[in-house]
Parts: sequence; C-alpha cells; structure tokens
Amino acid sequence: MPGETVEELEAQLASAENSLNRVERIAVIDSIAVPTEEFFKAYRLPHSAGRLLTPDEMPLEEHRGGAVVAFANEGNDFMMWGEPDSVGNVRLVESIRLTDGRWQEPVATPDFLNKGGYADYPFMMPDGVTLYYATDGNDSMGGYDIFVVTRDPQTGEYLQPQNLGMPFNSPNDDFMLAIDEENGVGWWATDRNLLGDKLTIYVFQVNEMRKNYDPDDEDILAKAKLTDYRSTQDPTKKEEYEALLQTIKGIDPDKKVKKADFHFPKEGGTYYTSLDDFSNGSARSAMKSYLLAEESLAKKEERLRMLRKRYADTRADNVREQIRQFEKEVEKDRADLRKLRSDVYRAEKGEKR
Repeated sequence: MPGETVEELEAQLASAENSLNRVERIAVIDSIAVPTEEFFKAYRLPHSAGRLLTPDEMPLEEHRGGAVVAFANEGNDFMMWGEPDSVGNVRLVESIRLTDGRWQEPVATPDFLNKGGYADYPFMMPDGVTLYYATDGNDSMGGYDIFVVTRDPQTGEYLQPQNLGMPFNSPNDDFMLAIDEENGVGWWATDRNLLGDKLTIYVFQVNEMRKNYDPDDEDILAKAKLTDYRSTQDPTKKEEYEALLQTIKGIDPDKKVKKADFHFPKEGGTYYTSLDDFSNGSARSAMKSYLLAEESLAKKEERLRMLRKRYADTRADNVREQIRQFEKEVEKDRADLRKLRSDVYRAEKGEKR
C-alpha cells in the first residue's frame, strides 16, 4: 500500500484510542517466536478446525502465485485465500469443490471487506458463516488488523465486518486469527514484538462471551499491548493452562473424520452433510436439484475461464461474443442457484415452493 496521508494516520490513531475503551480480557497461555516465512505452520489445529495450506498445497495451480496462505475447511470442499486482482489489490477469493472433485473458479468477495486496502489471511469457522481475516484498510489501527464478519447462511451475503479491537490488534501488523473450537483455543500472529525475521504467535483461551477490562484500569495500556502476556493469566489456573498446552502439543492435524457428501449451511451454524440429514422427501429432492444446478454452473464457469484465457491470446471477435453469452448465462444460473438454495430451506420447513 502507498504511504499513509495525515488524515489516514489520524484515523488510525483515533481507532487505537477508541479501542482502549473495549480491550478484551483474554488469557494468553503461550507466546511463540517463529520465522515469518510460513509462520502458520506453527499453528496446531485439529482437523475439525480446517487446515492452513501453503500455496504449493493448493489444488488450483494457476492461483498459487499470489497466495500467502489458504484456508481449507474440514470437508476439504471450501477454500479461501487472498490474491491480487487485475490492478494488484489483494482481496479474498473463495472456491468450492464440486461433487466430481473439481474446484470451482474462485469468486472474489465484496469490496467492502477490503475497507479500501488489502485483505488476506482468512479463517472460516466450522459454522461456515463466521469469517476472521486481516485488512490494512479503513478502521485499521495501522498495518493489518484482524476483523470478523458473518454471512447470511441462506444467501451467502456478507454483512459489515467489525474490528476485533485490542489486544488482538495494534498499530503494527496483526493477522491470521484461527480458532480451535474443540479445545477452546485461539491463535494469532503479530509483528508488534518483531525480533529479526521472527513474528510472535499468541495462543489464548477463547471466551464464550466477550469480557472487557475496565477502561479506567491503570494498567489498561500494558494489557492492550500485551507488554507481558503472562499478566493476562489467572494464577489459580496454572495447572489448567499447562494441561491445555499439553493437549495442543498432542493434536494430530491430519486426523480425519468421516467425509461429508457436501456442506450446506443450517440455520444455527451447523451443516447438512448428506441427503439423509433432511427431514422430508421434498427437501431432499430440492437439495438434489441444487447440487445438479451447482455442478452445471461450475462447468459453465470453467468454460468461461477457458474462453477468457483464449481471448487473451487471440483477441478473436467470435471468442469475445462467446464470452458475453456465457457471462449472461452464468449470471442467470447464479441467480437460479440462489433461488434453489431458498427452495431447499423452505422445503425443509414444510413450506410450499
């Protein structure tokens, strides 16, 4: 990103000052210094939390060049990562794996997630609707800040993102927050304590409900900055922290569970993973129609991608016309797919389509 203007620096300072009024009380149970390159390999996440992939591990080879890290969910049928767009701005893109094993051409997330800057380091919660990511755009305290955003489980539309505030964020770069729901543990990386080429990774206990420090606490600045992470701990829970660290040490990220046929969000944050999960025949029938339409759309998107690639090489008029036609069809099919998604939910509730 280009150098900040005076107005942008003033906005960052105001954001940091406002955050001091809502510093979350968390227990940081470990601090790890790791090399900046592939720092996320130090995260020990169970398979249920998903996986953090290096670019070389991504199945879509043509998209590896611009990625730093990709997130893949437990079912390995959803991926998200940051990559530069046509003008070089890094934004989040997402892709789903189809029933035949192919990956859909990535779709860019809305511009407002970038907040005028770059967006990267995504982590989607198992509910499929809660996304943590980092952006250095508006509302940042400086550098990358961690934001959280939710999406409508039926339409897939993202709502407005929120800055997580302190102590997660600082005037430095803070990014790649990941949550292990099984063990109630979270991870995030920061360069606020940069030593040479090493970042700091903090491991913390996740609160079931947010708890903030009293803004009038005389040590609020030190707690916000994590000057001494051990000061965030409850001395009476030392054995609990040690046991939790031992549990983390024993996590096998490759331990898998039964593969889901698909992941279709339920209201309430869980998933339908097979046709048997639906309560009636109408919903199962609607889901079959949705899956077929999803597959058909993916094939057209792949065809469109190939045509665009061909046009870039040939600039042929007939290819351009084919692209325009396919773009119209893809737009219509996407709208039809959204309607079919709604049909599935209505059928499951026993409503007539």
